[in-house]
Amino acid sequence: MVLVGDTNLIFNAGLILGCTALCASKDNVKARRLRDIIFIVFSMTLYLVSLVVIYIYVFSYEDSDLKSTLIIIIRVFLIYLCLFTDASVTTLWNWKIRSVLSQLRNFDRATKFRDFSKGNKLRIICHVTMFVSFSYWAIVGYFTYRIEAKVPIFHGIIYFIMDASMNTQILIFVCILFLIEERFRHLCSMIELSKADKIIEAHRSIRHSTLQQIWWLHCSLANATEIINSVYAIQLLFWISSMSFNLMSRIYSLKVFKLSDYGKIRESMLVTDCAWNLVLITTVCHMTAHQANRVGELIFSPYSSVSLKRVHLQENIEAAAYFQLRKVHLFTVAGLIRVDLPLLLSVSIFSALTTYLVILT
Repeated sequence: MVLVGDTNLIFNAGLILGCTALCASKDNVKARRLRDIIFIVFSMTLYLVSLVVIYIYVFSYEDSDLKSTLIIIIRVFLIYLCLFTDASVTTLWNWKIRSVLSQLRNFDRATKFRDFSKGNKLRIICHVTMFVSFSYWAIVGYFTYRIEAKVPIFHGIIYFIMDASMNTQILIFVCILFLIEERFRHLCSMIELSKADKIIEAHRSIRHSTLQQIWWLHCSLANATEIINSVYAIQLLFWISSMSFNLMSRIYSLKVFKLSDYGKIRESMLVTDCAWNLVLITTVCHMTAHQANRVGELIFSPYSSVSLKRVHLQENIEAAAYFQLRKVHLFTVAGLIRVDLPLLLSVSIFSALTTYLVILT
């Protein structure tokens, strides 16, 4: 069993960086309080001050051509927009996130979901991930310090804090979706009986369950997925837009500008991070939707513990229709983009990337 408390280190890192007001306990996040609002307003004010300082006092507009200046301005604006939006929506809709975790607790109680080994592994993964993340951005900050001629220390600190903060916000989203995906995966494992001699204890907890009960469990997790999607819908759009633009603009910088060795390493590291974040976001969204939609497929398969009870299939036509018609997917705001792996593999993205580089060159 994996709980939100197993990812507590990532939430604490977000609090230290001032990019989120969410505080994880054992199996929930703490309810929003007045001091949380004051904290997030204060931290966002500091970030806004750094943005003003960057645009007014740090940028050397006279030393850059219009195209390069425009790229830098848009890139910085998108990063700050992502940071402000995530902090705002997670603070404003704290109750929605708590509602999601409440649905997961109901699922755990109903299925007696107990697998503490995964929780231990998840805690180790979170510790390693945050160590690698902070080390990675410390290196990027150091290279920025060596590259920038104007206020190098300020540049290095801003690169470290901003990029580490946005990565932490993405990791919090990934952790919450991972908790849901693990429950969907467990539900699939309880339904599927591949070989009689390999039935584990988890299967026994569901062997007397009806299609109606499976329907309720799936509906509970599907509702949780839709709620968390509603919280992060606009943020998903901003993340995808920001990462895509950053990826393309950094590749453009490597292709066109004559950079120092430190500059090439830094830009390559930023390209790698943008690509990794896009893959991470789309993969966790895809895997969650895949496991959710797999439940309906398994129920009507020959190896399903539920499909063996033909009487239930005849008496529960509504439940059967539910599994056939309700498909879980994660979308950006207004359903503009369906976030899954085909998004990365679609020809349109690579075509847009190629066209963009050709036009700029």
